[in-house]
Amino acid sequence: MLDIRMMVSLSRIECLKWRLLQGFALICIPVALLSGCGSAVTELTRASGSGAGPLATGSTSSVTGAELAAGPIVRPANFMTSVKTYGATGDGKTDDTAAIQAALSDSRSDATGNYNGAPKALYFPAGTYLISKTLSWNGCCVMLEGAGSSTSIIRLAPSAAGFGTAGTPMPMIQTPAGISSFRENIFDLGFSIGADNPGAVAIDYVSNNSGSIRNVNILSEDGGGVAGILLTRQYAGPLLIKNVAVSGFQYGMQTSNYEYGQVMENITLKNQSVAGIYNSEQTISVRNLLSTNKVPAIMNEHGMVLLLDAELQGGASSTQAIQSLGNIYARSVTSAGYGATLLDEITATPKTVTGAITEYVNGTPLTLRGGSKASSLNLPIAETPTYEDTNLSDWAPFTPTYVNEAQLQAVLNSGASTVYFPFNTYASYNEAVVTVPDTVKRIIGFSSIVNVDASGTNGGGIRFVVNSNSATPLIVEQFGYGVKVDQQGTRPLVLNNGNYTYTSFTGAGDLFLEDMIAATPIVIQPGQQVWARQLDDEIPGTKITNNGTFWVLGLKTEKEGIVIDTSSTGQTEVLGNLIYPSSVLPSNSIMFRAATQSVSYIYSQSNYCTDCGYDIQVSEIINGVNEQVTSNPSLRYVMPLYHGK
Repeated sequence: MLDIRMMVSLSRIECLKWRLLQGFALICIPVALLSGCGSAVTELTRASGSGAGPLATGSTSSVTGAELAAGPIVRPANFMTSVKTYGATGDGKTDDTAAIQAALSDSRSDATGNYNGAPKALYFPAGTYLISKTLSWNGCCVMLEGAGSSTSIIRLAPSAAGFGTAGTPMPMIQTPAGISSFRENIFDLGFSIGADNPGAVAIDYVSNNSGSIRNVNILSEDGGGVAGILLTRQYAGPLLIKNVAVSGFQYGMQTSNYEYGQVMENITLKNQSVAGIYNSEQTISVRNLLSTNKVPAIMNEHGMVLLLDAELQGGASSTQAIQSLGNIYARSVTSAGYGATLLDEITATPKTVTGAITEYVNGTPLTLRGGSKASSLNLPIAETPTYEDTNLSDWAPFTPTYVNEAQLQAVLNSGASTVYFPFNTYASYNEAVVTVPDTVKRIIGFSSIVNVDASGTNGGGIRFVVNSNSATPLIVEQFGYGVKVDQQGTRPLVLNNGNYTYTSFTGAGDLFLEDMIAATPIVIQPGQQVWARQLDDEIPGTKITNNGTFWVLGLKTEKEGIVIDTSSTGQTEVLGNLIYPSSVLPSNSIMFRAATQSVSYIYSQSNYCTDCGYDIQVSEIINGVNEQVTSNPSLRYVMPLYHGK
């Protein structure tokens, strides 16, 4: 048995390198105290010089960043309560702070209340909503939705009181903090910071397990302000930031704390004054990043950054596109204008990388198969399908509060392309089983929940059966909980933004999981392809069984059990984020188990008590012999890259 033991703990105490105003100073510490700080650096196939090298097989051929629709986005009447119901005008002149705050505070005056079963959703019709104070609310499960990032805009008035000091950040929007700030969603909105607000933050964001900022444009009108999105309070994540553009501020996005992992995809950053993304301690996964900045696009302090498919342009020759004092994995990254693409400072002798990066990892890649190539599995990446029907005559609502199986099936059979549940709390105490015809391309809950009853038939809830072999994807999205989906045919399926029970059957087609909580264990069938972005799985026992092809950008788990069990027919690529067992695990617990060499893993593990981590990080059967990567279960662990071949 091959035993590879790593004890990795990248705390500020152990890796004392401090960033100075005009350079860097290294405080030397005895080597014995630095074990686990990442002494080795592996640079995998890199093209030198200023030209772009070949892109990795699994990466996109071009970087787009955010692609924001101009709007207005068409929505049916009464799909969600409008803030204008509370007196907001959206005329760009009237101060709408009090009206919007009244909408947010309605039925939520008790700060200690449990709002998990009483979600709130507010719609901002086209207009500019002028505010002068921070907007906030109590409890979880709030949706703010607009008619488009350039159509529905929340604007901070110029020189607003309280926003005038850069050292004292003040947000326009602040979600609740903590570990139960579930399903905080901000979709299809624009945020604009009026001039002379140097302390302004557009969104001070925390969401747990599930929650997204999507299709959002954030602009500082004079370039000032602290951050477009602030992720520094405990505990921001797991969450997804997708299709977001930030212009101006000191930081486009700023993070802190080890927990609980963040995924950023399709991001555009422009004209920041300190850094595009400043990451402190978090494990973040970033894909399709377009940065136009003179300052570094990414600064990583004691955190873990996975960067895929990035174009970092506009830089100054006196600095680097990426400055990293922590773990970093980069793939398919180009830069222009900078003195170097990457300054990796994790070792006593900093390493500078110029030119295009095809694949780079600091730390020693691990394998149980000697002499194999040190690279990620690099699986092909498919974009998550979307669908938007602008003809509202093709939309059909389901409105009964108590779900009736026959009524719901009739709506599905109506010929509509989009079946929607106007925002509400529904109930289905006996399970309602319905079949989704090919005419339906999208089922959207608008942040609704479906209350269930364990004493009802099959525990209640709605079960959508997808049994066709259509090539047209079906999208099921924005259900807080109470929805089950059976994938019985080859029709591609998207489960987006919610808590779902998913069941696959032999021959199941492509599956896309995005900002999803898995309510039950996931089984991937032989031949099935699955792409996941921000997947939260806290099921005890084996969480994911992979017999097909599984690519995940951002995985967070809790509780005991194998995280992914990959069979001999499977392929698995994990690109972050956080394994957090949260309690004492049985001895010899296995995190990742595989009967194939077609695996690669990059992640971190947090634990704060004795024996709360996994004893066995990786277990593989090689030529009939079980070989393992083991670790101290009482220490934090960072896997810079495990590769099975």
